[in-house]
Amino acid sequence: MTLRICALLTVFLFTSANAAEIQTISGPEGLNNTFGVIVGPDGDIYFCDTGNHAIKKISRKGGKTTTVVGTQKKGYSGDGGPPLEADLFEPYEVRFHSGGDLYWVEMQNHVVRKLDARTNIVSTVAGTGEKGFSGDGEKATAAKLHRPHSIQFDQAGENLFICDIGNHRIRKVELKSGIISTWCGNGEKAATEEGAAISPETPLNGPRALDIAPNGDLWLALREGNKLYRIDMKAKTLHHIAGSGKKGYTAEPTVALEAPLSGPKGVAVSPDGNWVYLADTESHTVRAVDLSADPPMLHSIAGTGKRGDGPDSGDPAACGMARLHGVGTDPINGDVYVGDSETNKIRKITKLPGAIEWKSLSKYRSETFDVNGVKCRVTFPEKAREGNPWIWRCRFYGAFPGLDETLLAAGWHIAWTEVGNLFGGPEAMAKFDVFYDEVQKKYSLSKNPVLEGFSRGGLPALNWSIANPDKVLAVYLDAAVMDIRSWPKKTSPALFPTALKAYGLDESSEDQWKGPLDNLAPLAKAKVPVFIVAGGADKVVPYSENTGILETRYQELGGPLEAIVKACCDHHPHGLYGPANFKIAEKLNNLLK
Repeated sequence: MTLRICALLTVFLFTSANAAEIQTISGPEGLNNTFGVIVGPDGDIYFCDTGNHAIKKISRKGGKTTTVVGTQKKGYSGDGGPPLEADLFEPYEVRFHSGGDLYWVEMQNHVVRKLDARTNIVSTVAGTGEKGFSGDGEKATAAKLHRPHSIQFDQAGENLFICDIGNHRIRKVELKSGIISTWCGNGEKAATEEGAAISPETPLNGPRALDIAPNGDLWLALREGNKLYRIDMKAKTLHHIAGSGKKGYTAEPTVALEAPLSGPKGVAVSPDGNWVYLADTESHTVRAVDLSADPPMLHSIAGTGKRGDGPDSGDPAACGMARLHGVGTDPINGDVYVGDSETNKIRKITKLPGAIEWKSLSKYRSETFDVNGVKCRVTFPEKAREGNPWIWRCRFYGAFPGLDETLLAAGWHIAWTEVGNLFGGPEAMAKFDVFYDEVQKKYSLSKNPVLEGFSRGGLPALNWSIANPDKVLAVYLDAAVMDIRSWPKKTSPALFPTALKAYGLDESSEDQWKGPLDNLAPLAKAKVPVFIVAGGADKVVPYSENTGILETRYQELGGPLEAIVKACCDHHPHGLYGPANFKIAEKLNNLLK
């Protein structure tokens, strides 16, 4: 049984569109044609403000909208520089790679570009900026595209797929080599047969939008063809699931293969994989295919079927929209976000099916106790996995607990002990030693925990691991402090004397400080895996001064390390949003075998 199945909990039942609710969360002031919209790895909502030639995001916490890429002037410039100095020309869709880099399509520039999270630098990934069709078998940056519209990655994150709509093809870029090829489509506006092979010989009539399902299959919407296909990524075949091929709209639930569509330009899959949502542009509606029905049924989820604007809250079926292009799903609760293009709004539809219900940390049984006056806590899974594995939260118990909750659902324990403002110094290490012995004796937990260091908790997590490599299964570091001369010295200077004192130093002797970045060899020699999550725009604990240095040095020493650096993300929020935690948890589970 996979961890994903273990972590999946209750799936909400869908009764009718009337059970759902809609609200406007951004716009129209200052926005100009909202297109592609997604939920990022930080949980914020990212979208294309296409008429303003910019990528923007809405903070999940405060609802503030900010620009993350683009000068908001039309053009094609900025490669090699920071994102807010780049000119774009009609970005249509935006995606995050699993490694944290941000990718987007500029339809009128005929290119795909990205923001490198580690360097904060913009570059072109595919396209020359000139319209056309060329370059198969060569570097993607030397190839011509024709009005690309949609992009998506495969499950492994090794390949980028581009809906090259003017060429009626899907192009594939192998990210490691940068080579582009035609993956599917022969350039003809002809019907795609059921079960057809993924091939440059197979026709695609208007490949407009792509998304990926939890099982790794891709979903493809054909605008001109008015059809929806599932692309079986194992069998490498295309399967017709919805759309009769005729243009039109029906509000009543209809057998999906018999229902007309009206120029779909966006597609998104629910977290459980049972629902596929379409931005049905010319009918001004959100349509949804229920894959759990036999045969699959097509529903109208939002919109009246006529051009309109609102009302901005209430019943989605009564909310008029205007040529929407973007649709994206929340990877946990199944909420659907809509780029309602010509009303210049981002709308959110809630109480929809397909959600993953997480059991929060607070709902698990915990025991608290003191060891020599030090506060300690252990949280227990409903059913412990063999060997009683545990993850040791070194600071901030309960903060951004996505990974902790995923592991609890898979039978792990969560443990924590208070080390205050000891900055991973000798006193903190002594307390850690006592705590480790206590949980072994009291709860018979595994002898090899995963050390979890959030922010300033990174120092004690890595220092103890370096001192005890034989006792550590892995290290997980999130926006973690690795050097007290980066933090707290630069951004919280009042704490710097306390940090020095924890190591028996003062400002006159601070040059003598040696931290975990200076002592990685024992951990690397023991081949202890290190997992890093960080914000590429972190100003409090800059990645380049902390875990970025760890990434380089540890790999040079031959230590196993994987890093996810989230483009556009600051110090908060920590962690990863939603099922992105599954991948890390699965890798930790695999270490137990």
